[in-house]
Amino acid sequence: MMRRSKLAIAIILITTGASGCTHTVYQTVPLPIVERPLLPAIPAHELTCLSNDTYQVLYQRENAILDYAEELDAIIRSTHVEYE
Repeated sequence: MMRRSKLAIAIILITTGASGCTHTVYQTVPLPIVERPLLPAIPAHELTCLSNDTYQVLYQRENAILDYAEELDAIIRSTHVEYE
């Protein structure tokens, strides 16, 4: 009986010790860099019908979209880091 319990403890220790020695390495896969679309220009005379408030909202919207694109571009380019 004593021998079985010692054997069981030995098996548990061996399997626990062996399973703790694994080492997983994760590597980031570079994301594709997508070409930015050319945004169409809007002539000034087409914006004259807008109120100043609407023009300001449109301007803020345009800047928010461009800032978002810059941030996404930086994230994508960060996946292209060379590892040594």
